[in-house]
Amino acid sequence: MPKVKDVMNRDFVTLSPEMVGREAIDLMYRKNKTYAPVVEEGKLEGWVRTLDLMVGCKHSKVEDLMLYIDEIRVLEEDEKISGNLIDEMIEKEVVGYPVVNKNREVVGTLSVFDLLKYFRSFK
Repeated sequence: MPKVKDVMNRDFVTLSPEMVGREAIDLMYRKNKTYAPVVEEGKLEGWVRTLDLMVGCKHSKVEDLMLYIDEIRVLEEDEKISGNLIDEMIEKEVVGYPVVNKNREVVGTLSVFDLLKYFRSFK
């Protein structure tokens, strides 16, 4: 099986915890993203989906709407992609996860779509 870093998306947007929800929605819309890591001083603080921002108040700060890192799964870039990971994404209907390096810096995201693109390339 490949490692996360072989499949992950390196073209991602990051949000600041202090960013206002409306700004985050606008940025994610312009970049065609449905989720984003929340980063402060280069370190992962949380994870937010556009749905979280839209259901929350567009005037609230991202930190009030995000999932904190103890509420989500964080992948390490050298972790192998396993059947268990894929099963978890399917069963929990998870769109994507943040990916960090050994220093806990965000280096990418891994989504169901990244996996589909990767495995499609073998046909």
